[in-house]
Amino acid sequence: MPLALTLGRQRLLAKCVQVIDTFDPKKTTVDAYVEDAEILKDKSVGDIEHKFIHQVFYGCVRYQKFLKLFVTSFLYKCPATAVRSDQTLYMVLGYLLFFRLEELGVAECRQLLTSGAGTWTALFALLQYALDVSEIERWVKVEWCKVYDCRYVEEEIIGKLQRFADELRPVLEEVEFKATGKVADADAAGASAREKRRIVPEPFNLTKPKPRLVPEPEVISREVKALPLPPASTSLAAVEEQKRKRLEEQKAKVVAKYTPEGEFKLETMQRRDGSEVEELARKVDADRMAECTFRPRIGRYVPPTEEAAVRQNVAAVLREDTLIRQKQAQEYEVLKRYESELHDASEFHRWQDKMKQQDHLEEEKRVHKRMVEMQLAREGAVEAFESQVRRKGILAAHQREELAVDMELKAAEAEQELESKKVIVKETIGDREKARLAEEKEAKARAEKAEQVRREIEAEQERKRREDEQEMERRKDLIRQIRALEKVPVERFKQFDPAEAPCQGLLEEMSHAELWERLKSIEAQRAREREEKKERQLEKKHEKQKEITEKAENLAKVRDRAKDEAKQRHEAIRKKKQEDERAQQAYKDQCVVEVAERLQRKKQQKMEEEQRLRKELKEISMKRQFLAANAEMVEAKAHAEQHSGLDREAVARQRGVLIEQHKKNQIIRKDDKIRRVNTQAKQEDLQAMRDAVDERLRKAKAADSALKDDILRANVTARNSQKSLERKLRDEFGHSSNKYMLSRMAK
Repeated sequence: MPLALTLGRQRLLAKCVQVIDTFDPKKTTVDAYVEDAEILKDKSVGDIEHKFIHQVFYGCVRYQKFLKLFVTSFLYKCPATAVRSDQTLYMVLGYLLFFRLEELGVAECRQLLTSGAGTWTALFALLQYALDVSEIERWVKVEWCKVYDCRYVEEEIIGKLQRFADELRPVLEEVEFKATGKVADADAAGASAREKRRIVPEPFNLTKPKPRLVPEPEVISREVKALPLPPASTSLAAVEEQKRKRLEEQKAKVVAKYTPEGEFKLETMQRRDGSEVEELARKVDADRMAECTFRPRIGRYVPPTEEAAVRQNVAAVLREDTLIRQKQAQEYEVLKRYESELHDASEFHRWQDKMKQQDHLEEEKRVHKRMVEMQLAREGAVEAFESQVRRKGILAAHQREELAVDMELKAAEAEQELESKKVIVKETIGDREKARLAEEKEAKARAEKAEQVRREIEAEQERKRREDEQEMERRKDLIRQIRALEKVPVERFKQFDPAEAPCQGLLEEMSHAELWERLKSIEAQRAREREEKKERQLEKKHEKQKEITEKAENLAKVRDRAKDEAKQRHEAIRKKKQEDERAQQAYKDQCVVEVAERLQRKKQQKMEEEQRLRKELKEISMKRQFLAANAEMVEAKAHAEQHSGLDREAVARQRGVLIEQHKKNQIIRKDDKIRRVNTQAKQEDLQAMRDAVDERLRKAKAADSALKDDILRANVTARNSQKSLERKLRDEFGHSSNKYMLSRMAK
């Protein structure tokens, strides 16, 4: 039985086609697209339709290759009837026929096919093509078997649809009648009675085109020019120098190409810029505003002495009540947390600041360490690159040697294969006559078998024609009997009685009078329910109004209390601000006093320094007076002090030179030692790498020789087994299974 849907079948198939066409597998998945698709959010799409579209969409995506092959073959087979713009519709119908017909049912399938989606001729051709096994095997079965298992295609797809062929026959006839206006089975007898005049196509008398001249093919050069090898080692400074030179050359080329003489000189360059226009506009505005001499007097702002009356509406009351409840909940959470934990978060904040500072220091250390590690890694990468270049050079030399050996082996094998092919050609020339005789014999046997099959088919067609004629006569007789019964007049009328039930076999039937009484009672009951609902709504309205009034009064109290608290808070803030200002002023005064005292101390120190300096100068003048009396003694003493100073200076200079030379000698010895150690380490690494390469090459050569021996043994074993098998067949049947190797085996 067909389902009762909120959408028509035609719109349902159109929704399926639209969902498949708008799906992009590169952007989203199947399930996600079904949930987010705007097409399926339509209110007219019910749960059953949504599930049907989802399953059809998922099935078409899953069997996309199968359905595309089917639709492509159908479009190629029936290009005149099939519409290429309806490819997605044919894909949906193909999925329903091949995979969901057993669940859907023939009746629902008939509703979908006859809903008007697509042209009738295309639907009839599609049904004919899907139900014809020979056409399926001819056009698309081979391609299906490349994608799916052959047994699955024959049994689960083609076989399952053929099991419904008898049930789908009426549907096919209905679609055929709507497409062509007649049914082929009903008109078979009349069509056989009369001969149709067939149009014989004849080709047009057109001028035969001249053969096109094929141009001579161009010779493609196969010469391979290799670039020179890069230098083995290039320093970073040389690379940077090359880059700088190339950049300077490119800049010189660009400057030479774009000279100032070649620059375009446009008339737009003579236009005025924005600054001149702004200056002119400013002058015009100044001239225009020169006459405006009115200067109104603006008084001082006087704050209001009375509070403003604000009218509260229901929304404002509810909003303010919600805010108060939220604040109460937050305060309750804070008090509850303090009651349970008995401390606040100040200690945590101090610890957090300390940890942040420590993390900052650790981050700086880590960055410095990372910079050192990066430098070390760079040096290691350079060394690894140089070792890799040397390693690749050794491997390349070894590969060139192996390539030369392989080329020699291939040349020898090619020569052997050429000799064997020459022998086979000589043997094949001798066996050609036997092949022609066998072909003639086989052709005669096939012709006899085809003649026998043709006679059987003609006999079967004759028997089928007689059975069809008998069946057509029987159907025509039945049609005549039905038409004769329909021509007999029948009186069909009944007098209307309002107190009598219609007796149509439906549930809860009632008469016309009972229906009116029932309608009146239901209207009265609805009127009572409407009055009761109105009273309940009025009661709820009064309760809500009372609740809002209570909330407004409570908010007024809260607002007054908050006002008093705000005044107290402002007063406390003002007092604290005054205290802070007094403390700041006291601190400033203290700082001024300290600065003054410090300046005073400095002045005192300077004065004492001046006095001390005066005293020292006075003492020096007195000493000079005493020394002037004994100048020779002073000069001798000074000369001796100079000599002693020069001696001390020479000793200190010699000691410094010796220390510096000792340090330089130690640095040179350390450099020589490090250089020797690095050279030894490089030589050891190079020797280890060479030993490892030699070991790998030895193992590779051993494995290669073992593989070649295995291949040789396998080839010899295969040849011996093939020879023994052909010898056995020759002894058993008189000839070998390989007719080309017969003469060779005989030798």
